[in-house]
Amino acid sequence: MNQILVIAWREVTRLRKRFGGGASPIAVLLLLAVLGLSAFALRDTVSLGNGLYRVGVSGDVPPIEDSRFSVVAVTPEEGRALLEQQSIDVLINGSQVTDRNDDRSQYAVRALKQYMEKQELERVGASYAEKVAFPLKVGINYLKPDQAQSQAGDGSEAPAAAKPEEVIIPSLTPPPAPFTQVLVALIYILPITFISIFFTSSFMDEKVNRRLTILLSAPVTPFQIILGKMLPYAVFALATTALIATLTKGNVPLALAIFAPTTLFIFAIYLMVPLFYRTFKDTTFIAMLVTTLTTAYLVFPAMFTNTNDLAYISPLTLAVKMYRNEPFGWREYLFPSLPMSAIFGFAMFAGTRMLNEEFLMGYRPLTRKIADAIYLMMAHIKPYLSVPLWSLLVIPGVYMVQVVLLAFATNLPIGAILGVMLIASAFVEEVVKSVGIVVLAERRVVTSARDILALSFLSGLGFLIGEKLLLLLSISMVTQASVSGALFGAGLFLLVPLAAHFIFTAIVTFLATKAKLPYMLALIVGTVAHFIYNWYLMKGGL
Repeated sequence: MNQILVIAWREVTRLRKRFGGGASPIAVLLLLAVLGLSAFALRDTVSLGNGLYRVGVSGDVPPIEDSRFSVVAVTPEEGRALLEQQSIDVLINGSQVTDRNDDRSQYAVRALKQYMEKQELERVGASYAEKVAFPLKVGINYLKPDQAQSQAGDGSEAPAAAKPEEVIIPSLTPPPAPFTQVLVALIYILPITFISIFFTSSFMDEKVNRRLTILLSAPVTPFQIILGKMLPYAVFALATTALIATLTKGNVPLALAIFAPTTLFIFAIYLMVPLFYRTFKDTTFIAMLVTTLTTAYLVFPAMFTNTNDLAYISPLTLAVKMYRNEPFGWREYLFPSLPMSAIFGFAMFAGTRMLNEEFLMGYRPLTRKIADAIYLMMAHIKPYLSVPLWSLLVIPGVYMVQVVLLAFATNLPIGAILGVMLIASAFVEEVVKSVGIVVLAERRVVTSARDILALSFLSGLGFLIGEKLLLLLSISMVTQASVSGALFGAGLFLLVPLAAHFIFTAIVTFLATKAKLPYMLALIVGTVAHFIYNWYLMKGGL
């Protein structure tokens, strides 16, 4: 532990020197915090459509408290004149609404109708006891201008037998998109990503200047080096999370619990960037790409909070519920957090194996670097143990990819996306199950057909065990998706999925190692066979 703290203090000292003559990173983070808190403070007063429509009101009209409408008090005569001059878009005179026959005025009327419906539902919901009134049905009748004027004049009411033009059930009405809460939750992600880029830059700087080689010669382990260099940035990121939660009046312990796995996940991704790439130019491009993809992965699912259970693949969904004061259970918390924590653990293990001078400083194509990294992770353990462990450890990454595919499938026409999604899922699975065996065969660690056959079985077994463990956690969250059975396996702990994994892996490995086909071609053959199997399960399940 002492070595880790020494390396961490050295990293803090290096960071201070790098910014000694310029802008401090603390100042930059404070600027980001100010911008984020400004957006939070203005969340209820500023909108993209602020003052979009001008409404003239006359007589007894309920207040319109919506930033999209700019309300002007007028007399009926002034209102009609302004409406004709297009100075206002809608005129409300008591219960009578007058508009123009153009797009802008019609859009204003529709927006006003939506606003009034929302206000009425909130009034009804607050007027009655929930247990007595719900499920409540609200019938809506839209009156013509002449009907409204007639009622205003004689006080008569619409016939009781009139059939409602529209029926709304508040308890079944989809909630509005949590745009505001997602923006507030995004404030947490921005500084975490920003700090992780500093970590990558520092790691890359020591790698390029070969100071990392000197550090490797010291009496410390690769794990201590990685953890020591990461520790200051991780502490800074968590401190920023606590500060943002405090300033936005969030639950600080809950915010830390939500975003701690997210922080580990982001740091795990950014740890891989300097390990694989040699120049700052490459790492800058990859870091920006990773930032874009990670932000999209975290933000988009959260926009479907309380609409689709697959929104829980993003921890930002939990943050949205925190700011809405809505409860969630351990299953919802573990659904995004456990895979992220597992990916961090796998990244730390991979980093300790790749942190050697030959791998770090070697100029090789990315595909060969990946193969070298896999070999380094598997070489120190016997193949009959390393292969199933590899298939087991990569399950969280495969799982996250498949759940993202499921999220897209539930929001797109199944006929358009189903085939592509199943093929992509099968392709990812066959890659992770076969790549370790192919790498070991290329380096002559395994040579006989018997060994390759046995390792294919062990790889399928390791993958199945990890798959079923995650299935126990996630199956209740994805039962609404019709393709969940095909992606996550049908028949819990049965031999059919094991046989299928073994056969598909054996096809790929034998074609790549014994038939000497290009690995990509062998993958295509195995993917097609896996796709046919998944499609058969789908037809049986549907």
